[in-house]
Amino acid sequence: MKDTLPNAPHLDAIIVGAGLSGMYQLHSLRDKLGMHVKVIEAAGSVGGTWHHNRYPGARCDSESHSYMFYFSPELVQS
Repeated sequence: MKDTLPNAPHLDAIIVGAGLSGMYQLHSLRDKLGMHVKVIEAAGSVGGTWHHNRYPGARCDSESHSYMFYFSPELVQS
């Protein structure tokens, strides 16, 4: 099928949302499978719920290590 926009980049997938799941999808599709992927996020930054619902003194009912990407030692250490 011919692209309707001649200069449009080829994309294999578009991910809507740059929260925890969207970022893992990006990693899986781009880094594991070598696909060309674009992430679309309405907010000014990544993080989804965890970015938007930050309150001083707020506590969580789960250990922080539950929300880590263990495929990357660099991310676990940061």
